[in-house]
Amino acid sequence: MDFVGREAEDDADSQLKHYIAVVDPEKKSWQFVEVRKVTLRGAVRRTKAAADEEEEVESEDEEMKTMRAQRTELTNTFGTKQSRKAAQSMAENAQLSNAPAGAASAAESAILSSMPLDSATDIATKTAAVQAQVQANKPLPQANLAASHPSDVYPIDVLVPGGLSTLQQLPGTNEWQETVNSGEAVATTSRYVSRRVEAVVNSTNATQLQVLRFIFLLLELARALRSGKDSKSSGPGSKRLPPRDELRRILSSPTGAKTDSAETLPDPVIDAIRRKFAPQGTHITKNDITFLHTTICALSLHIPPQPAKDGGSSSLGGNAPNELATDPSDLRDDLRLDNTVITQYFRELGCRVDKPRETEFAKWGIKGGKAEANARRVARLRVPVEFPKVSRGGKR
Repeated sequence: MDFVGREAEDDADSQLKHYIAVVDPEKKSWQFVEVRKVTLRGAVRRTKAAADEEEEVESEDEEMKTMRAQRTELTNTFGTKQSRKAAQSMAENAQLSNAPAGAASAAESAILSSMPLDSATDIATKTAAVQAQVQANKPLPQANLAASHPSDVYPIDVLVPGGLSTLQQLPGTNEWQETVNSGEAVATTSRYVSRRVEAVVNSTNATQLQVLRFIFLLLELARALRSGKDSKSSGPGSKRLPPRDELRRILSSPTGAKTDSAETLPDPVIDAIRRKFAPQGTHITKNDITFLHTTICALSLHIPPQPAKDGGSSSLGGNAPNELATDPSDLRDDLRLDNTVITQYFRELGCRVDKPRETEFAKWGIKGGKAEANARRVARLRVPVEFPKVSRGGKR
């Protein structure tokens, strides 16, 4: 060890005197002696480098071991309990590191021997099962994970009670077609529908027009929900349905006007809608409302940004071959939701929400360049579908 002593020169200690006790064991006496205050610091003495370069290389590891041993010895002698524990841990790690590369330690061997051979497979299977169970309990339409195309992930038969049979009984599609063909604009209470109905009518795609009409029906249903005296007993966030006659008038109107429509929605269709979205009967719970909203979001994926003239497959109309995409901003305004909520709805459906690409500006009607694109979002559904992972919790 090398020790360096320096006399203290602090002004605060200038008026203090320091003493040491000198003990003589033979005479069995002791006395106080005045001394100067000195700060003593110790450092590990470095060994001199060998003259020969080859010897320096050979002795390098040995010198490092010697210096490490000296530091360890000093730590064990003068160190705190925590520093001694750290030195012991470093020594144990150094011993373990001498094992051949890839060899399992004693602790690892014990853990591996206690684990079944198919443990990793079981863990992966259980994780997938938990993920599937959590997804099934969410207020979302059921997804077909075996689908080979995004249009089959949330098929119309799952989203619409009664499927195509119900769509064909919806009133108002003929009125939309007549209005568009006469050169007039279709005015509805929905921003989403009003901005798309003309393009869908001109595409001559009957199924997409019927899906758009059903989306409008569900938007009107969501808009007709009211808070009532019984809503508190039904749970927080629950709402009540309007009376049956009023509900029939609301759902039958193709524009949202309060005047009665010439065509009315058949009672079996109304009953099917109530069973699917209001299973409680006269009121609808908070989870049921979320299910209604997410079903509308899933249906919107079936309306392409540029409906195809020939009414072809859903991969046409501006969508990529393996993608269904929609702009959620209009639905956000119709449902009176925050941007965070509508974005989370689409992510829970397995969509990826990102900015429009520069090659998609014309498709999404972006005329303000990148500045406008940065403020817009597009929800994209692809296969295989990836849902948000189950949270395992974190540190608080």
